[in-house]
Amino acid sequence: MDRDQRAIELFLAPEILLAPAAQPPLTAERAFSPILRPESLAVAVLNTKGEVLDASPLFLAEGATQLIDREAVGLAMRRDRPVSRPVAVQRCGAVHPVVFTYMRAARARALNAVLPALAEATAEPRVVVLASLSAGAGPLDWACERFGLSGLQRRVVATVVHTGSIKRAATELGVAYDTAREALSGCYRRTGTRRVSELVGRLSALAFGLLPSDRDASVLLTDIWGLSQRQAAVALLVASGVSRKEAARALKLSAAVVRKELEHIFDILQVTTESELARALAGLEAQAALLAGEPGFMSTPIEPLRLRPRPDGSLTAWSDYGPADGRPVLFVHSSMTTRIAPRGLVAALQAAGFRPIAVDRPGFGMSDPLPGVKAGAHDPFEAAAQDFVALADALGVPQFDVVARGGAQFVVALARLAPALLGRAVLVNPDPPSGLDSRRVGPLGVLKEIYLRRPELIRPAIQVLARRLTRDRLRSMFEVSMRGSPADERAIADTEIFDDYHRSTRMFATGRIEGYVNEQVALAKSEAALGLCRRPDWTVLIAEGDTLHDPDIVERYWRAVLPDSDFVRAHNAGRFLAMTHTDLVVQALTARPRA
Repeated sequence: MDRDQRAIELFLAPEILLAPAAQPPLTAERAFSPILRPESLAVAVLNTKGEVLDASPLFLAEGATQLIDREAVGLAMRRDRPVSRPVAVQRCGAVHPVVFTYMRAARARALNAVLPALAEATAEPRVVVLASLSAGAGPLDWACERFGLSGLQRRVVATVVHTGSIKRAATELGVAYDTAREALSGCYRRTGTRRVSELVGRLSALAFGLLPSDRDASVLLTDIWGLSQRQAAVALLVASGVSRKEAARALKLSAAVVRKELEHIFDILQVTTESELARALAGLEAQAALLAGEPGFMSTPIEPLRLRPRPDGSLTAWSDYGPADGRPVLFVHSSMTTRIAPRGLVAALQAAGFRPIAVDRPGFGMSDPLPGVKAGAHDPFEAAAQDFVALADALGVPQFDVVARGGAQFVVALARLAPALLGRAVLVNPDPPSGLDSRRVGPLGVLKEIYLRRPELIRPAIQVLARRLTRDRLRSMFEVSMRGSPADERAIADTEIFDDYHRSTRMFATGRIEGYVNEQVALAKSEAALGLCRRPDWTVLIAEGDTLHDPDIVERYWRAVLPDSDFVRAHNAGRFLAMTHTDLVVQALTARPRA
């Protein structure tokens, strides 16, 4: 245990491990990081004269080269911290407030994925300028597509975003005002928003990528634009879709004060509508996130994100990998990952005639937590099953086969709630309750022991770990934890497999940890069997080389739950079985007769 303890201290602060149970502290860490779309960023590399050496397509398309402040360039070269300048930009008959931030190239290495020239910006002094221009037409259209908006709805939304009002949009599009309003009503239903400002803000923010929820632009609003703290609070609330009356109640102000503050805000930012304000703040929030954290970047072609609102306006996220005529197969992620499915497994399933669909359970990835579901007080797997049934009904899919590389408790809960919804299933290395299994290897094994003994440390531990979850640290953690499993050691060395796993964990770095906490608490506090679930058309694949769980204990536990299912031992496989032995997974899925 001492060796493992030293290993885990590379990832978790010692204070977390040694803290009194009553008040586990959280050490100061860098901020959670955003995940952004490179196509949505307006950024350029300048020489010391302010001349553009390289620029992103959006920076060029928006004419940002004409707005460079050469005095700010020189100031950025002499300062250690970024220099920001507000600019009012005229677009489509509306004014958009934009912030240009200048910094030394050495401070902007995280943007190498957007501008490869940054990697070569060491020979001579260079400055990077980042503009808070709201994402252009292409990224905005991508965001609209995530919600399944129609062609007309997309055109109306895009024009509203760029003009700032429904009336201006209708005029520019040459359609009746009522037609534009009707199109927006459909957008509200599909996006879970209530007002045009909330719609514009949600789509503009999504166009930038997957921003963490704990970010706001209040610092930029106060430090750069000169708003007061109260004005910044009013601006953020109104831009989010809250009515003026609701904002007044939330801030304990009179309606007259909120109205007066909004007049000042509009005057300072040079906007005329709440929609323009929402669009501007989306750009400011993206820039604030970039400046405060080390961003990750999306790989859009292999992440076919879709979003659906729940009745309360929160979102459920899924990926539909197609093809449309394939048999739907639900890919279930583990509690340590999200819906991002391994490319090799997706290809193998598609080749066998399946249509992989992966869903983020509540509180994971891009799916919002379910209101009222608290760790230790509710069964997160039953709640996730109810959420999925609602999604399946909306998709109009009568039945799914299942491949689960974790989350087996969710699959069982789903089978009990809606047995006809599930066909054949393959459960890969299903987790037993933590207390039944004494196997502890590497940092993951230490976490398992900590969680079992002190469930109250799950949240602070994952907060620290998530903030430190770089690609290199994740690899190091698995190299130690998978030692002794040849198949897993090879998997970690395989670039594609490891990249897929890393992509599936990236959302934790944004602070989206609620689902993980709820499920890990449930696994740590439960030792009882789930109760019988009779599914003769299911297969349980168990790897002999799994370093996280003893395969004998796994089989014993799950045989008690699934007495009619088939159990198969994979002798040359480990924890990454679903990624390294896709042939076994597909064979198990197709070999069993349907119930």
